[in-house]
Amino acid sequence: MHLRSALKAFGAALIICAPALAQPADDGNGDSEAINLICTGRGEKLASGYTSSLEWDRYDHKYRTRSGYETSMRGFESAVTLQIYGNDGRIRLPEKLIPPINSGGDHRHWWQLDDLIVGQNEIRASYRLNGLNKPKIRIDRETGEINIKGTGQDFSGTCEKVDPGQRRF
Repeated sequence: MHLRSALKAFGAALIICAPALAQPADDGNGDSEAINLICTGRGEKLASGYTSSLEWDRYDHKYRTRSGYETSMRGFESAVTLQIYGNDGRIRLPEKLIPPINSGGDHRHWWQLDDLIVGQNEIRASYRLNGLNKPKIRIDRETGEINIKGTGQDFSGTCEKVDPGQRRF
């Protein structure tokens, strides 16, 4: 439980120290709201590594060395930060969700949200990690559950609104 508290404090500090805080976008009616979220949870990413092991050879009746690269999904705990203002938004990813070959983001791991839809009950968006991977985000505004699905990576968790407000987000 200490990890969750530490991640929330770290995420709150990121939003406070971010160069471009989410500012309310005025829609002409004065009904605008910036949404700043910290989402903590668990994820999986595709990882590979060199392994060496012994396997029983049933024909020669002895152990043989087997080595090579193995690819598998590995779990991790982390947090993502989202800032949404009007029809624009961005997501800050932990390094564990950024592949070695990526199409940018900024030097602080912020990625621009594409296809952003802020609905009454959910928020949907995507972001471009590279030419082959454009993960999709879905956030349930009633429960606070977030799901990010991309090629070779998944993340799910619970979001909390950082700034005070009537509803959760």
